[in-house]
This record gives sequence, C-alpha cells and structure tokens, in this order.
Amino acid sequence: MLFANWEPGAPIELGDYGIMEGNVFVPMGKLKQDFPEFGNDFLHFTPDNSKDNKEFKSSSGVEVSLLPKGALSVQGLELAKATLDIKFSSENMVYFNAMGCTTTRISNKAKLGEALKELMSEGRWKKEYCVVTDLVETEKAIIAISNSGNSGISFEAESPLIEKINLADASVKLSLKNEKDIGYKVPADEGLSLLIGLCQFKSPFLGKPHFMPKFGLTRGLMSFEQEENELIEQDEELNEELDFAQLGED
Repeated sequence: MLFANWEPGAPIELGDYGIMEGNVFVPMGKLKQDFPEFGNDFLHFTPDNSKDNKEFKSSSGVEVSLLPKGALSVQGLELAKATLDIKFSSENMVYFNAMGCTTTRISNKAKLGEALKELMSEGRWKKEYCVVTDLVETEKAIIAISNSGNSGISFEAESPLIEKINLADASVKLSLKNEKDIGYKVPADEGLSLLIGLCQFKSPFLGKPHFMPKFGLTRGLMSFEQEENELIEQDEELNEELDFAQLGED
C-alpha cells in the first residue's frame, strides 16, 4: 500500500524528505540539495514501465454506475454519450480511480539507509524524517469525496462514438457532467504524481531501530515508550545496530 501525495499532483520527487503528520507527508527538503553526500548521482532510480489501474472506494456508501450510450437516464432521457455516475449515501465517502499508473523506485535503498544512519550519528538527521523512495504517476485520475449523504458526481465521454466507458483505459477523454454536494474532487486530471512510498528509521521492537519503507494508508508512526534520558543514553548503541528492512511484510 502507498500514501497519497496530498494534494494530488503536488510537485514531489524521489529523494524528497519530510515528516508525517498523521497520514500526510509534509515535505521539508531534498536530499540532493540539502546534503552534499547525495550529490553526484548517489541515488539510483529504477522505473517500472508496465501500467496498471488502481481503484478504491469506501466499503459502503458508494455506488458506481457505467451507463452506456443510449441508456436511459434518471430523468428517462436517452443518453447521447456514455456516462460514469458516482453516488454517495454517507458523508466523507471516497471514490478513487487512477488509470495508466507507472512506478519508479530508488533501487539502492540499503545504501541510502547506511548513509542516513551515518548522518544520524553526526546529529544531522532525525529519526522522524521520511524519504520518498517510491513514486506512482498516473496518466489520468478521478477522485471524489462526498460532503453529505446525498452527494453525487457524473462524467461523460467526450466522444459520442464511445459506447461504454472503460475505467482502465486512460486514453478515454472524460468531461465533468454535473455534481452535487461534493467536498473534494479531481475531475479526470491528467499526468499526476499521485502515490508515494516512504522510508523511515523505525523500531519494530525496543532497542532495534530499522530504516524501512512505510507502506499503508492507516499505519501511523510507532511510539517510543522510553523516557527522554534513556533514549539519549542508548543513541550510540542504537545507531550501531541499525539495519534496513521492509515494513508491511509481517
């Protein structure tokens, strides 16, 4: 699982770093600009050119209808164009569809972790900092969040030649038809940096911090139960025991 780049489409790059506020990543800077160690092409990027479709909707309260050209509308009129209707029966319900998604990753994460461990031992890096190590870009995205139990939004194919909308086909041109009481929307925008994977030093058990990817929309930051003076006394020992592992593969 990945975190949303909030707001969707905001400028973000692999190697950006910052902190988490809840489940929202707040950028603070770029490794290659703020730390000389990461110049000269230190970070290696690996693109995955295969494309996929990512769709999510709240488990209840969201109804998605793909109406073909010529179907009858709610008003009993025949539709001239294929239509996508999204209806919400509760507040704060989410519909999300991203078409033509490609992923690029930092491939030398282990080397990155070792370099950041050295920075932390020098007092130049904080454990709460996260690094963007995975970036998902989409050719087209539709996002809608309801503002009430009577919310709805509709899109239609721009061309009347399209018999039925295929939500996995990013080449289909969509236009906003109408909306009612929508709290937030991304109306079929194109070329967005939409999802990110994050790495951070973590402690899966007391005394063993790890620098590992953060994947998951609801996974929060783990808390430390020690008193502040105990953490200070253990810092040197903990830094020596840092290793690199992946979060979310329990």
